[in-house]
Amino acid sequence: MRVIFGDFQEARNVVKTLIGVGAATQDDLWLVDGFVGDESVQESLDQTMMGGGPVATALCVLGQLGHPTLMIDVCGDDPSGDWILADLDSWGVSTQCMRRSAGARSARAVIMVRASDGARQITFAPSSAGEPLFDDELATRVKGSRLLHINGRHEIAAREAVKSAKEADVEISFDGGAGRYRESIRDLVEASHIRILAREFASRHCGTTEVPEMMKCLLKSPARVVVITDGLAGSYSAIPGGNIHHQPAHSVPHVVDSTGCGDVFHGAFIHGWISGWEVPTCAAFASLLAAKNTEGLGGRFVLSRLVAELMAT
Repeated sequence: MRVIFGDFQEARNVVKTLIGVGAATQDDLWLVDGFVGDESVQESLDQTMMGGGPVATALCVLGQLGHPTLMIDVCGDDPSGDWILADLDSWGVSTQCMRRSAGARSARAVIMVRASDGARQITFAPSSAGEPLFDDELATRVKGSRLLHINGRHEIAAREAVKSAKEADVEISFDGGAGRYRESIRDLVEASHIRILAREFASRHCGTTEVPEMMKCLLKSPARVVVITDGLAGSYSAIPGGNIHHQPAHSVPHVVDSTGCGDVFHGAFIHGWISGWEVPTCAAFASLLAAKNTEGLGGRFVLSRLVAELMAT
């Protein structure tokens, strides 16, 4: 399947880096026939190791679409930390500003995926490496970047990055994932220009369940575009003064795993936005990549095949 959404080569002309502040993880994914509650042994249908984290995965999408990207996070000096850095590098994400914490554990997760419907059971070990220190070097990098992408992780560093971005008129993108809203990050949402939020996140932020009311709340300055994602119902997007566009979710023959599909959506939409596409085109492209990501195991499944195919068109 080949779908042309514009000139992918134009992204290679972008000189300024897209920077993300968030968490990068190592995900160990297992496809199984079913979940069990008691002690047992079962054979897996498939298994893979893949990087995760909302901001990190969005940057991987952007890296594969030709943009220079850079991740800000801190991980341990353990083998998982080595793997996380190598994985980011393999997808075109610079790890020059990834810090290592001596003796610390990097973030890991074991994800059991049920083959019949893509449902997941997740067991995770959070990183013990602490928060990244936002120093003068990082401030200079953010001020010279094209875009800052955040999701509320590492609040102190994210807030400092937002401050630097605002001083240099750098565009700010916010990823509001389902189940991740907390009142302490309201200021980060309201500082952003590109707001891509899960419906549940948007509802809690705005205090309403109706999409038109959420849009009215979220399109206040300095917002330039707002997207509300709603799972199988698709997404709703708008710019200030414009109509709300509904993008149906793309269907696929069989959903294997929904891990990371929202993160892929963010990276794909940002690519379209900074490439100058119309909002409906951005939403259609993001929906396509997110859907195609569910056809295999892992949050970055789509990157190894579909992105390369699209860029070759």
